[in-house]
Amino acid sequence: MSTKPDSVVVVGGGLAGHTAAVTLRSCGFHGRLTLITQEPAAPYDRPPLSKELLSGQALTPTLSPDLADLEVQVHTDTVAVGIRAGEILTTAGRFPFEAALLAPGLKARRLPSGPGAAPARGLRTLADAVGLRTELVAGQRVLIVGAGLIGAEVATAAAAAGCRVSVIGPDLGPALAAVPDAVLAEIRGWYDECGIRLTTGVRVLETTSTGVLLSDSGHRAADVVIAAIGGSPATSWLDASVVALDPAGFITVDEHLCTGLPGVYAAGDAVAWRSSRYGCDMHLEHWHHAADSAHVAARNILGANESYDPLPYFWSHQLGHGLHYIGRHGRADAVEIRTDTRSGRAVTWTRGGRPTAMLAIDAAHLARRARRELEAADRPEMGVAR
Repeated sequence: MSTKPDSVVVVGGGLAGHTAAVTLRSCGFHGRLTLITQEPAAPYDRPPLSKELLSGQALTPTLSPDLADLEVQVHTDTVAVGIRAGEILTTAGRFPFEAALLAPGLKARRLPSGPGAAPARGLRTLADAVGLRTELVAGQRVLIVGAGLIGAEVATAAAAAGCRVSVIGPDLGPALAAVPDAVLAEIRGWYDECGIRLTTGVRVLETTSTGVLLSDSGHRAADVVIAAIGGSPATSWLDASVVALDPAGFITVDEHLCTGLPGVYAAGDAVAWRSSRYGCDMHLEHWHHAADSAHVAARNILGANESYDPLPYFWSHQLGHGLHYIGRHGRADAVEIRTDTRSGRAVTWTRGGRPTAMLAIDAAHLARRARRELEAADRPEMGVAR
């Protein structure tokens, strides 16, 4: 936009929406600022849902500062149903804007339910976490579908509560794709140490009245079934709009996080962009991306004209261990495993002698060092990671 807007509407009550609102105010925006969220509460932090809150260590995953203190008009229980030039259409009416930031996030993928079966529980919202926490009772047979980061974190909390825990998935999740077998074996060992039964190489077809039906025609009994199988963009309300979506439903943006509609930007998990760093289309679903993209989009609404092309980064505390990943590796990259003097372990990937990524196990200091090294180099010639 050539001039700063007088009014901005933010759609989405997650970290990206909250960060965008805070950034707008901190950058000197004094106009009307509205945030729309379909949840009954103001924006909150999601990582504690599968960590501290689920294990009873935290009661509310609050985000600071409070938006009310920044004179942000927060409309809860309000669902966006459409957008057109100059206004957001919602279940609570129309919200006019001069600029808008879309941060709708993801919606949880669901498992099919067989005849007479209760749906599997999900873990996407505060209400999900609060409800699930009451079911993590000692002796309960808890079955988690999905062996990725969230599945492992939920399994950690369930095992700590004294539940009999099983985790089922086709693999250990996309975050550990192309990780050396020796490291995967080590991670599998963490499940054994925690008394968790891990089964990979099979899929759960549907829930049943007594557990789940597996793709190998087997059945696994459970008192509680939890689906941790990722999410899909919560963008169906944009299907008929002038905001472009890719085939998977992600909002497509340019390097400045601007959509095809003038004055409308997007940030967070539901965004896809063309990365010049990696030479491919990308989307990320991690905490740092949600915050960083919202910072950039908000500043660009105010005329900063910044480009967004980050290094992927995620972290997870699970099964008594910490994982930190930085960069983006390909299956053809050279890989090296080494043990750090502080008892941590690092997997590093290189291409043409240059580092592309690192997975640090119980060694966050190595990930911080790798991040500095990777951010110092601009390597568009690396091409698409495969």
